[in-house]
Amino acid sequence: MIYYMKFTPFIFACSCCLFFIQASSQNIQLNKKTRQALGQVDSNAIKRDIAYLADDKLKGRLPGEPGYQLAVDYVVDQFKQTGLLPGGENGGFTQPLVLRKATVDNKSAIAVLKDKSGNVDSLVAGKDIFILPHTIQPSVKLTGDLVFAGYGLDIPGKYSDYTGLDVKGKIVVVLAGTPLNIGLPTTLNAHFANFGSKMEIASSRGAAGVLFVQLGSTAPGNPTVTVAMNPEKNKAYSRISNNNLLVAGRLPGFILQRLFMNSGKSFTQTIAALAQAKASSFDFASALAVQYSNSFQDIESYNVVGKIEGGDAQLKNEYVVHTAHLDHVGVGKAINGDSIYNGAHDNASGVASLLEIARTYKRMGSKPRRSILIIMVTAEEMGLLGSAYFAGHPTVPREQIVADVNTDMPTLIAPLLSITPLGAAHSSLGKNVAFAARELGLEVQEDPMPEENRFIRSDQYSFVLQGIPALHVKYGNKTSDPAFDLVKFTKEWRDLNYHKPSDEITNGFDYAAARKYVQLNFLISYSVAQTTARPEWNAGDFFEVPGKKQ
Repeated sequence: MIYYMKFTPFIFACSCCLFFIQASSQNIQLNKKTRQALGQVDSNAIKRDIAYLADDKLKGRLPGEPGYQLAVDYVVDQFKQTGLLPGGENGGFTQPLVLRKATVDNKSAIAVLKDKSGNVDSLVAGKDIFILPHTIQPSVKLTGDLVFAGYGLDIPGKYSDYTGLDVKGKIVVVLAGTPLNIGLPTTLNAHFANFGSKMEIASSRGAAGVLFVQLGSTAPGNPTVTVAMNPEKNKAYSRISNNNLLVAGRLPGFILQRLFMNSGKSFTQTIAALAQAKASSFDFASALAVQYSNSFQDIESYNVVGKIEGGDAQLKNEYVVHTAHLDHVGVGKAINGDSIYNGAHDNASGVASLLEIARTYKRMGSKPRRSILIIMVTAEEMGLLGSAYFAGHPTVPREQIVADVNTDMPTLIAPLLSITPLGAAHSSLGKNVAFAARELGLEVQEDPMPEENRFIRSDQYSFVLQGIPALHVKYGNKTSDPAFDLVKFTKEWRDLNYHKPSDEITNGFDYAAARKYVQLNFLISYSVAQTTARPEWNAGDFFEVPGKKQ
């Protein structure tokens, strides 16, 4: 279950402080053997792992396909060779889960608007309303009053579209995005703009459904949703899973305008007020009756989990987690004659980084104080599904996971001189980042691309949503040549190669940077493992969940 978390205004002050904290407060000392192990990080081993995982024979590592199983087998073999202990289920290295592709049958779906005067207006599914499939129930029938809840936000101490609004058993209509001047830090703005957050908030208020409106968009809604499920298939894990909602989907803007016509409210004035963060919620004069059915296609997939047992009698029962997603997007449309989307950078490089981090721990010759989990998760490209499943259904007690250090497409295409630790501003992990960066002579910077909402787009977000401090280290923008624009270069490279067949082992790897990236992420987790105090959310941070022990 994903929990709605508290917010206090303090976050707006503390988040701006970011991570520029004296690393000496960590009091971490690297002994000779640890420094030797750090110096033995092998760029050739990193290259070898990337080359295998991005080979054409793996066919882009799509979950459910033989190529993904080859990747699983490779990682398990590397774990065994390195000497990791099984960290999966039933004494093995894997954690099985079900990936369910649910599809709504638009042809048989019925959606009817009814106003208080008895007028009826039928909506065509797939044109006038885009219904998301329910991921558990094969058929759904619901009639509920419609309520307009602005942007669908509820931020205690800051802003709420739900003040004085009763939505129990009703269907809530919300706008995409957030108000222009709401004043949220970029990470929180990305979190609240996410449809999953709006579904979660509405559900917590007792709503039976949520319909999302993206003004100006004419793109059709997707009638298919993929989620992770437990083997019993009675609970879905995904940001857009509707375990507690009967109806979720999207309305076109012209239908919203039609609803306003019978509401006694001005559409133009209401939208303008909301853009200025002036809540303008009210009950529509209409109800919506919806009936639809779903079809399910289930496949089994696997997270791969290896463990390095800690050496401290007490702390070994706590875990520092490293994550990287093992999957990619498989075979697709041919570009320049190539249809295999190899995913060398995304994310064979991340998996290779974790394999070398595991080897570094084993080369130390002594155990870290806390235990380490090295987890390769599935179905990140389908919506962070493998990590959502592990974070919500871990193979160790969730309250004993102290932090997640995620690695996803570090984009190792230039010398690594500065870093941006996405998410570190929210917790004491900023201190661990500062320690690791100081050891390697790296500069710590704020996110040079905040508009891309990268904090919520990778697997660390699944752990954050469970109240576990987490981060994901990306490049900063520092270069040895002031005239060279690394951010521009990276964006141009990504436009050419991201989720394309050209993302191959031959495309632009800087293996010296890869080596330093491994050293950095090792030092972050090592400093967490060696420090007696657990990582903590910053006081009053939105993602802090007091007393959460599950």
